[in-house]
Amino acid sequence: MSRRILFAPFGSEGDVNPLIWLGKLLAARGHRVEFLISPHYAPRARKHGFLCHDLGTEEDFHRLASDPALWHPLRGTWRVARAMHQSLPACRAAFEAAGSGFDLLVTSSFALGASALAEARGIPRLMLHLQPMVLRSHRDMPVPGPGAGWFPQAPKLFQDAAFGVVDAVLNRTMLPPLNDFRASLGLPRLGDFYRDALMRSDAVALLFPDWFAPPQPDWPPGVHQFDFPLEVPAVADLPDALRDWLDSGPPPVLWTHGSANVHLRQAQELALHVTRKIGGRALLVGRVAPEFPLSDALFHCPAVPFEDVFPRCRAVVHHGGIGTTSKAFAAGIPQMILPLAHDQHDNAARVARLRAGVEGRPCVRDASRKLGQILESPDIAEGVARCRSLASRSPARAAELAEFAEALANNSDRR
Repeated sequence: MSRRILFAPFGSEGDVNPLIWLGKLLAARGHRVEFLISPHYAPRARKHGFLCHDLGTEEDFHRLASDPALWHPLRGTWRVARAMHQSLPACRAAFEAAGSGFDLLVTSSFALGASALAEARGIPRLMLHLQPMVLRSHRDMPVPGPGAGWFPQAPKLFQDAAFGVVDAVLNRTMLPPLNDFRASLGLPRLGDFYRDALMRSDAVALLFPDWFAPPQPDWPPGVHQFDFPLEVPAVADLPDALRDWLDSGPPPVLWTHGSANVHLRQAQELALHVTRKIGGRALLVGRVAPEFPLSDALFHCPAVPFEDVFPRCRAVVHHGGIGTTSKAFAAGIPQMILPLAHDQHDNAARVARLRAGVEGRPCVRDASRKLGQILESPDIAEGVARCRSLASRSPARAAELAEFAEALANNSDRR
């Protein structure tokens, strides 16, 4: 039976693309898929025939993307939370415009306004967590930020104390606006942000495999682990200029620092100087064009389909977003990660643990040395090949998640 399924991503391209990927899988199974989505990303969903209900405005997106605090190691997550709070009225308006009759809501981690609206209407909810950083475990402690690689080895009492501090801050800053919104819907207030907001839904699915983040006995109960949301490369129709440049010389190193990041001057200048120092070519991908003239060894694109371009590259230097990380695994290229904020330091630590790349620092000397290391190291090449083999299973396992979501939608009849 065909079901009506609403998707509500919140965040950057790395949060949006996995939900579009799942939407395509469910549409192929005969379900009617709609999106509650920022107008900045709505064209991506409409390209696949999905009906879209605008959440906020294009100006809202650019206001958030242009805020330097979004990429601050400590303030970045709070800026995302503030954006979520600010979006609650627009979320309610968009949800009401979408109408009734949905059999399932699928959200990313911070789409908590849409989740509350679905809860108030009795619509089953599937929350997708895209990165291990969201989960707490004493056995597989996430790396919370810069210089915190020692944290997973800290004594349990210290970790508990740190969690207590984090919970106090989260509950004081994140819960009040969300609870006020829930109260306006006639819903009970939440007592703990981590336990009640992030880890409680009708179902919680993790979109990363056990070889990247092994399941832990102290993870919250009831989470279901799947695989990376990877597509089979489609050999996209690349712009002629990019294709010609790729064909004109040896494989480049691709440099990118986030689809929503507009503060790229330092990263692009680093790419320029490192390329001069070690030789070769560099493909710079980012929304803002470099301020310096490009030689034949450099090429800039605002955006490229990574699953199609990565296999034509020697390596990728990036910020550590989970989408870029997983696509580099699938392409079988080494990674140098220059993390900024959010989950990126933890993703970098996991890549290094798998010997598929290294974490670098944004200075020419360190970046040049480590980029040379990942390009020449047999140990890194072996780790990259192993991760590529593991990631190659992801597209074949996609049906497992689609069937899981479909079962939840079918359960709507019982409510």
